[in-house]
Amino acid sequence: MKWRRGKKLVYKKKYDLAIEMIEAAIDNGNGFPPCTVLADSWFCSGPFIKELKRLKLSYVLEITTKNKIRVNYREPKITKNGKMAKKQYHLLIFTEYFKAVSNSLVCGFSANKETGWKEKALYNVKIATVRLNSIPGKHRLIESADPAWLTTKYILTDNLTWEAAKIISVYSYRWVIEEFFRNAKQLMDMEGATIRSEQGVTLALYLVSWPDFLLHYENHKQSVAGKLTKDSLTIPSIVRQLQYENLSAFIERVRKDKNYVRRWSEVARATIIRKRKKVGKFVILRKTKENGEKRAA
Repeated sequence: MKWRRGKKLVYKKKYDLAIEMIEAAIDNGNGFPPCTVLADSWFCSGPFIKELKRLKLSYVLEITTKNKIRVNYREPKITKNGKMAKKQYHLLIFTEYFKAVSNSLVCGFSANKETGWKEKALYNVKIATVRLNSIPGKHRLIESADPAWLTTKYILTDNLTWEAAKIISVYSYRWVIEEFFRNAKQLMDMEGATIRSEQGVTLALYLVSWPDFLLHYENHKQSVAGKLTKDSLTIPSIVRQLQYENLSAFIERVRKDKNYVRRWSEVARATIIRKRKKVGKFVILRKTKENGEKRAA
């Protein structure tokens, strides 16, 4: 903590913390099998991918345009001395590289006659197998353009056999993380936490994660109740459902118990007025005399 005088600042990078959490999840029989890791562009770096490969985990990551693609020369490059150049490639930014990719796909949702939904196109997609300059190995790289919002994302994966639709579909599962942060901020006031220590951070995360777990558990119970499974609800829907149950119970209590409203009104009326405490006048109560030796001591 920088504001603690005399205490050494100790910190870890985000991808180091992420790897520690992944290892804790898949080790010691915690019930999490090795699977595909999804992350935004904050984690798409050489050291993070190197650790994922060490753990033998596949990944689908968003990647920033700061990275560049290695493109081999069509003819061998020769140095001025007539020797073969050490680097037989040049670097291209993503936008320039995909301009040369002619094949493109339109991804979205197909029409559904049963529900009456019409076909909805979402992304214009281009895909290529490339080698990046900052990340070793072959990867599948997707350029996903959203014509509605005029935005473009680039998604990277080590699954070289996956098609564009599957890569985008798998990456979309990461949206659950955004829902968690929305619920943590709107329902549990995570942003309002005042934190001054590592212990405070730990307590804040527990206070946010535990109610979120209980709400998801309640959602799971409702989804599997009965003979057939039901559609999963959003966490705000679960909260509104519980609020409605409380409201219904309150209305039923008011309807049946005639004295309930009267007692409630009496308690509320009794706590309306509170008088300010009178502050007494400060006076000198007594005088004391101490010798010089005692005062110096």
